[in-house]
Amino acid sequence: MNIENASQEIKEIMMKSGDIKRCEQVFDLSQELCKSENIFMTDVQQLSVLSHLSAMVHRSLTSEKLAPIDRDLFAGISSESLSMARKVKESLENLEEDEVYLLSIHFEVAKQN
Repeated sequence: MNIENASQEIKEIMMKSGDIKRCEQVFDLSQELCKSENIFMTDVQQLSVLSHLSAMVHRSLTSEKLAPIDRDLFAGISSESLSMARKVKESLENLEEDEVYLLSIHFEVAKQN
């Protein structure tokens, strides 16, 4: 994504991350992973995953922790979606494993398109 050509809404989401360049990089990584798996996100889904990634970048910078989640709730998430989310999570520092499960939902839903 080229931030210079992005809408104001996208710019604001990226600014909230605390590191626009890093946010842009993880968003691009997420889209590359989707492309490699033949997953195509709608504009709304892209905006939603960008918002989530912006929050992840922010947590990475601040070391903010998530509230614990029940991983059993994610039993229906495919290994592909979890793998994609893990690759994105591992591109950032200071994040908990629960981030993988929450991010994987975006990929799993997009697979239904």
